[in-house]
Amino acid sequence: MSSYCCSLQKNTNFNPSRICKNQQRRNRSVSCSTAEESKGTSSTSSPLAQLPKSTKEQIQLASAAIKNALSCGIKDMEVTFNLDLIGATDLDDWPGGIRQQYQSASPMIEALMKSINDSSAKVEKKVIDDADAVVKVSCGEDVCTTFPTAEVLKELKQIAKETKRANIIANPQWSLGGNILNDFGFGPWREKNEQFVKGFEIAYFLKEQRIQGETFRLQKVYGGPWQVFVLNQQTGSIESLEPFEERPSYREIEKLLQSRKGSIAAMNWVERAQSEMTWNAESLQRKPNNTNQEE
Repeated sequence: MSSYCCSLQKNTNFNPSRICKNQQRRNRSVSCSTAEESKGTSSTSSPLAQLPKSTKEQIQLASAAIKNALSCGIKDMEVTFNLDLIGATDLDDWPGGIRQQYQSASPMIEALMKSINDSSAKVEKKVIDDADAVVKVSCGEDVCTTFPTAEVLKELKQIAKETKRANIIANPQWSLGGNILNDFGFGPWREKNEQFVKGFEIAYFLKEQRIQGETFRLQKVYGGPWQVFVLNQQTGSIESLEPFEERPSYREIEKLLQSRKGSIAAMNWVERAQSEMTWNAESLQRKPNNTNQEE
């Protein structure tokens, strides 16, 4: 793994200690991923996950990551899917709010739960909070709670106690930000609640974002680093950038994007505004889908 760290040091302007800080922890996680590794097979670096081109590939990556985490003794896990847009308008990707997002997420969660169990296993659902689309999805000994909020922490803690195998939260809606007040209150209550939430290991994460006119997807697969993929809206090409061992901040991603030759993020505000106008005009002609690259 040392060669991996050294290559990042040579190819980027980032502090290598920031990127490789938890390399030993990653080694331990990756060592659980295959039977070959447990028998002694090793390599200088582990292959990075590819960016999924479809919803099906997202589910496959998430399923493999959850199984890997389970084999490493992880029970409480977090999954964030990049959802297919439904009913998007020119002004709002999700005019129907969180319930509309649930319509997109629900079949993905069902498929995920079956993939980590038996494909013929029965999936059961129980609504915890209808307004926020918080639903408990059970399959075999595994449970997945969709779009959990801070308001349902009591229920989540009970689910964690009762679940025998994988206890998953999908696309959580809370925020850990805020110096004084945040979604979890303040004082000792905040500390206990944040400790509970942080106990969920990220098994799979994929989210599309935009910074300074650049569209990218941030991906994390259990046992691997945080990966950044830049999407070229004009050509449809995908550029994989240097990964981060820890979750990158907004500024770190912005700096990485600006370091690229021909980067939109490195343009002045006039050039970037022109690029944004072109992107907005072309986006109106495209099918609203921010997940499937094969369509």
